[in-house]
Amino acid sequence: MQLVVTAHTADGRLSYQRTTPESALEKAVALTADGHADVVITDITGRDYGPAEFASLFVNPGT
Repeated sequence: MQLVVTAHTADGRLSYQRTTPESALEKAVALTADGHADVVITDITGRDYGPAEFASLFVNPGT
């Protein structure tokens, strides 16, 4: 699975590629904790998810 985690910083946009939903969520949570804005996870179809939505759909469905 190909996932891209993106955040906006004072210096511009940062993007990181991840191959598992768990690692993408972990990176998104870390970027949010570091104070970065507009953190999203983009799936292979180009759809963007916020960390909480992504977690509920792909990492912890049903919770």
